[in-house]
Amino acid sequence: MRKWLWLSLVVALAACGGTGGPGGGGGGVVTNDFTMTCTPSPFSVPKGGQATLTVTVENLKGQVAKVQLKFESGTVGVDGSPLTQVVEGAGSAQFTISVKSGITDNKPFFYIYGRGMNSENRTSGMPQKDCRVQWSY
Repeated sequence: MRKWLWLSLVVALAACGGTGGPGGGGGGVVTNDFTMTCTPSPFSVPKGGQATLTVTVENLKGQVAKVQLKFESGTVGVDGSPLTQVVEGAGSAQFTISVKSGITDNKPFFYIYGRGMNSENRTSGMPQKDCRVQWSY
C-alpha cells in the first residue's frame, strides 16, 4: 500500500511540474529591476567650474524597458543639466554639473535618481535607485 501511495504522489507531482525535471514549471516570478552606476567615482567639481557625470543603466529585468534619470541638488549652488533624461534599454546619459564660485558648503552633494519605467512609460511597481554624489573642498 505504501508503494502505491508513493508512486501516486510522484505521478501527481510530475503532472504539476513540481519535480524540477525538464518542463517541470519551477519558474519563479521575474522581478522588475535594473542597475545604475555614476562615474567618475570619486567625483569632484571645483568652485566656479563644471564637470560631466555619466550615469550607466544596465541589467534591466522584468518589465523595465527604460529608466528615467532625474538630477536633484542637495546643496544650494550645485546645479545639473539637463534635469531629467530617459535611457531606453541599457545605455548611458550624461549630466553637466556646475558649482557656483561663491558656494559656502564645504561638503556639497547631489543625487541622480533612476526610476524604472515599462514600455508604456508607467512607473507603478517599478524600482527606484539613486547615486548620491558628495565631495569636499
